[in-house]
Amino acid sequence: MVARSRSRGFTLIELLVVIAIIGVLIALLLPAVQQAREAARRAKCVNNLKQIGLAAHNYLDTHKSFPSAGSYWRCGGGSDWAGGGFSALGMILPLMDRSDLSDMINFGMNGNPNGCPNTAPNYTAARFKCGMYLCPSDEAFNLPPISGSPYQEAGDGSYAVNNGWPRQATGYNGERGGHSATSWPIGNGFAGIHPAYVSPGTNEVFWTTSLSPPLHLPLGWVVKDKSFPDGLSKTAAFSERLINPGLIVRDPRRNYYVFGDGTTPRTLAQLADDCRLATTPFTNSFTIGASWLAPLSDYGNTYQHLMTPNTKNCRYGSSSNHTISGNNFAFTPSSSHPGGVNVLYGDGSVNFISNSIDQRTWWALGSRDGGDS
Repeated sequence: MVARSRSRGFTLIELLVVIAIIGVLIALLLPAVQQAREAARRAKCVNNLKQIGLAAHNYLDTHKSFPSAGSYWRCGGGSDWAGGGFSALGMILPLMDRSDLSDMINFGMNGNPNGCPNTAPNYTAARFKCGMYLCPSDEAFNLPPISGSPYQEAGDGSYAVNNGWPRQATGYNGERGGHSATSWPIGNGFAGIHPAYVSPGTNEVFWTTSLSPPLHLPLGWVVKDKSFPDGLSKTAAFSERLINPGLIVRDPRRNYYVFGDGTTPRTLAQLADDCRLATTPFTNSFTIGASWLAPLSDYGNTYQHLMTPNTKNCRYGSSSNHTISGNNFAFTPSSSHPGGVNVLYGDGSVNFISNSIDQRTWWALGSRDGGDS
């Protein structure tokens, strides 16, 4: 009679060893999987910026100027500047193959999602979430909106145009001179100020209902390809900026802080020191990234070259001067990519800029005419 061999199962110790080995393999593979996913997200973000750069140059070919930092009209002829306007991202929509979305917008009325007052004619378009204007590494735009908040119901945006140095900056060593609250230079970055709210022959803002579309009138206050003595390849055009999910969060990259006052000119180094010491988050921080269509600086659709990437956002004083023309802000590029941010240059190239970039090099990259070429 042939004896049967009895099947033998795993002992408890053997089972635990197998589980431990599987756990170790997962622990080893998980970072690689996460890195692969982040590499794909970063590649998508780079492609978004390259498409924005291509659209900006096609805009230049069509309108003989680059898209401006924004445009404004009064609210029905009233005194409320917050009627809104349109960001550089809104102006290039047809050149991003989104004529369908551009056709939804009445460029003769405001694009501020908060309305004028509280009733935005372009609210449907402003609420549209454009994948081409969202960096997939920033998950904040997937959070549910705050009920009843028109800002948070608007379409989020991850990208901002370079408006140069903050308004009060006197340069590296004071060579640029100071500027009062009603007298300032046009932003010295990639984007200029649209003539719809700048009086030709002066540096003073005026509000008007007399101008109508198109938004592309090259009256000397917009930036052309010959406006870059430092070179397009050495001037930042657009970069990333993390979205605030609608709260005062414990993340200085998603808030902005009040520092100093709005009247005292200072060097770039002095302004940076003031920003580093600022500790009071501004209540409007929840609007950062809340609308790709609105031009207001509070939304961060413009940024300034003061603080190095992924540090802090700041503003001068506590007054409610939101206008990009006042350039009363020091918004800083930020991202969820490890180690830095993607920056689109004026020539259409995209480079990854490290958080540890030399601060003076960062300042030079922000100015189109600082003599740093």
